[in-house]
Amino acid sequence: MSRIKKKFGNLLGLDKYFWSSRPNGLYSVNFHRIGDSADTQFDPCVYSCSTKELEQHLTFFKKHFRIISLSALSEYLRTNEAINERVMCITFDDGYIDNYSNALPILKSLNVTASFFIATGLIGNTVVPWWDKVAYLLKTYDPKAIKLSEWSEKVINQHDGDHFIRAVLASIKHCKSTAQEQIKELEAYLNHSGLYPTAEFMDWSHLQALIDNGMELGAHSHNHDILTKLTTDELFYELSHSKALLESNLQCKISAFSYPVGNRSTYDDNVVDGLKNNGYELAFNFQSGINQLPSSSPYDLHRFPIAPGMSEADLMQMFGYARKF
Repeated sequence: MSRIKKKFGNLLGLDKYFWSSRPNGLYSVNFHRIGDSADTQFDPCVYSCSTKELEQHLTFFKKHFRIISLSALSEYLRTNEAINERVMCITFDDGYIDNYSNALPILKSLNVTASFFIATGLIGNTVVPWWDKVAYLLKTYDPKAIKLSEWSEKVINQHDGDHFIRAVLASIKHCKSTAQEQIKELEAYLNHSGLYPTAEFMDWSHLQALIDNGMELGAHSHNHDILTKLTTDELFYELSHSKALLESNLQCKISAFSYPVGNRSTYDDNVVDGLKNNGYELAFNFQSGINQLPSSSPYDLHRFPIAPGMSEADLMQMFGYARKF
């Protein structure tokens, strides 16, 4: 939402009007990391909020929405039932360890259910994902600029906080080649040895603890690659292997998926067909919007991204002015 719309909406009293008259439907929210971004050697931009903010957000959500599980959402979709109230699914992506150490205790204390979408290739090992590699390299070498072969222009380091990391990540996402291919070029560009610190993800026992405490899991691919850049065989592997690993290791049914990165260019009809063929019943993107079931596509469910520093007023504006899908 633009700053101008926020400012004038507040001055004219429109914020309260749109908030109070927001429609029925599914309001899904998405978190990634929980904690202090200053504590990591990796990508600070993946942090959604602090533990204090998470508790405040969940308390707000409980007050204004009926929070439902993935299982309950799946039942709505199976029966083609309209949602005649304001319901919410709370989701976390990737599988970082702070989801277990920081988020789970707060969820339990507030008796809130949530769903965790797991990139299985990052679980229980030392693999560092491509976006964390990028952030680590930029923090370690602090280059004045970066220009990879496929980029149309170089990205300048203005030393303005996290903006350089965000800009380099954006350039990588918008290229045709995979992130892994560009990482290799970036490592060579910076003369990096290829060694990284230990990754910061959960293991299988942490995922089991989430289930034991009433949380649900979904798949987020295996390697967290952008799915539209993959070959047919690679796409099948990402969708099938992540589901199979979760189901075999945790003895749970996996029927939900969230698209890595999740903007419009990162999934298409081929990806959706792959999800259907592998037994997935629904999938979330990473774009704001209110889902008007049953008219919304079950493989294109919208989620509101939660960002650091969001206040209660920010949440009300975000939901109040949101588009319906």
